[in-house]
Amino acid sequence: MTTARGKKAFWITVAVALIPTIGMTVFAWRMVANVRADAAVTDARLRELAWACLAYADRFGGFPNAESELRAFAVPSELRTPDGRFPSTRAAATQASPAPTLDECLESIEVEWPTVRDVQPILRPKGKPTLQGTAPTVGQWLYAMAERVRGG
Repeated sequence: MTTARGKKAFWITVAVALIPTIGMTVFAWRMVANVRADAAVTDARLRELAWACLAYADRFGGFPNAESELRAFAVPSELRTPDGRFPSTRAAATQASPAPTLDECLESIEVEWPTVRDVQPILRPKGKPTLQGTAPTVGQWLYAMAERVRGG
């Protein structure tokens, strides 16, 4: 009788330990998938906003000083003067289909606008997740354009 009771206690213990473990694993997988999906959206918005700033600087020889200047600008699909240090087409920059709107980008990305036109704006994702390397890459594009605007 003790062996049957021991086996039953063993299986109850296994079930009590295993069921929450499986539940937490499924929960963790879903959470990671949601964070990655949010990061992909944030990345697309960062890239689109950076592209708009690059195109503005390419067209006018300097970066916008305010959100209103960027909103008034019709963002082209290609830069007039391509440079190998940043993408020359909007499709290469955004890597998203369809590209997010400027309103969506400005809503979810914090922008520190420069006071002078030869300094790049600083883009921050407002605490939202980004995929590894996107924010530094976008910063490098903007810095490369700032060097070009300065004549460097």
